[in-house]
Amino acid sequence: MNNSNQDQELSQNFNFWSLLKFVAPSIFTFVFIAVYQMVDGLFIERYVGEMAISAINLYFPIVSLFVAVGIMIGTGGNAVIVKKVGEGRHKEAGETFSRVMSFTVLLGIVFTVLCLVFANPIMRLCGATDGTIEYLRPYYMTLSSFSIAILLQSELGILIIGEGKTVVAAVVIMVGGVLNCVLDYVFMKHLHMGIRGAAIATVIGYCSTILYAIWFYVIARKSSYKLELAKPDLKEIGQICFNGSSDMVSNLAQGVTVLFCNHLAFRCYGEIGVSALTVVTYVQTLILMVFMGFTSAVEPVFSYHYGSGNVEMRKKVYRLSMLWNVVLGAATMVVLFFLRKPFTGIFFQPGTEFYTIAEYGILLSLPACVFAGISIFGSGLFTAFSNGLVSGVLSFIRTFVVLTACLYGLTALWGGTGLWLAWPAAELLSVIVTFAALRHYRDRYQYM
Repeated sequence: MNNSNQDQELSQNFNFWSLLKFVAPSIFTFVFIAVYQMVDGLFIERYVGEMAISAINLYFPIVSLFVAVGIMIGTGGNAVIVKKVGEGRHKEAGETFSRVMSFTVLLGIVFTVLCLVFANPIMRLCGATDGTIEYLRPYYMTLSSFSIAILLQSELGILIIGEGKTVVAAVVIMVGGVLNCVLDYVFMKHLHMGIRGAAIATVIGYCSTILYAIWFYVIARKSSYKLELAKPDLKEIGQICFNGSSDMVSNLAQGVTVLFCNHLAFRCYGEIGVSALTVVTYVQTLILMVFMGFTSAVEPVFSYHYGSGNVEMRKKVYRLSMLWNVVLGAATMVVLFFLRKPFTGIFFQPGTEFYTIAEYGILLSLPACVFAGISIFGSGLFTAFSNGLVSGVLSFIRTFVVLTACLYGLTALWGGTGLWLAWPAAELLSVIVTFAALRHYRDRYQYM
């Protein structure tokens, strides 16, 4: 895509429906990322067993770390790159892109080595018991061996969206997801590869985004910037990581809280509870991906107009974004309320203890839909303005401090019921903190 096309995408005069059209592919992209995990869980349950599905939730803290770091570098780098493009500094944008890629590969190598060397203690830390570690081990070892692919997939999807290629990013993710589904079926049903086959299929699906990025940036050179020979710049990498830290905190904290949830679910329901929690986590992730997709799409718009100095468009997109987060939250809650039973039935037989616990957990989690979008957007807004400190603090409070307190506090009071109510309670409290921050900084960034 050339410079003028990117300018047209990001600088257009948005209205209620055109903003939806702009963000819809990004929402679809993020939702499809959540589907990756669901597909693995479905095939594992069908061809290995109901208890085996716990392997996905037990590995979730680790994959959350990989995705969190990828999103941190992607969102932080995207804000810097798009701002430079808005200022007409295309060569410098290309140099930043090159540094981001090199740094990501280096981190991937480090993560792979650490995860493989310390595999047993890490799996136990994630909540694996003597009854579940046999299912977790092949899944863990395979995915951890390809941590670079997970990092790059998470990061490049955001950078491609930052190019204004929201539709293309959605298609690439969809291709990867379909490929994952097909290979899950082939590897697990016909080649009898078990959980390891599900992990290999997931990695191959991730590679679809990486292959497209190689074509887009290196072969076809469709970007408004290109790979440039760039000297190492630790200060810029630090700025990128700091600025994207809120998005990293959000994803990483989600992984840490799932780790806490694994232990709490085991305490409340036993090993069955960990498997049931996996399906509840699918729904929670699906909800979060709707709003993360929305926010990731509008962040470059705010970054662009922050660089260009267009105050009126910042205010207009802010109002429209807030409105759409409310609409999407209400719609998501209603849809999932009616679909919760058939969704649970995809994974567990109705009437079983697995099904009863999972369906109950989904029902009590749904009120979070109303609040989550506003908090995620508020944090992402500060990322777009390169204020990583405020963004990171908001994410940390929302996804770790408040949620952890609600998890342990409400579970102590009401057991399993408190476990499922913790998330909506935490999101409600987080909205209050987010609005306070938005009002405090409204004059500095002029979005109200």
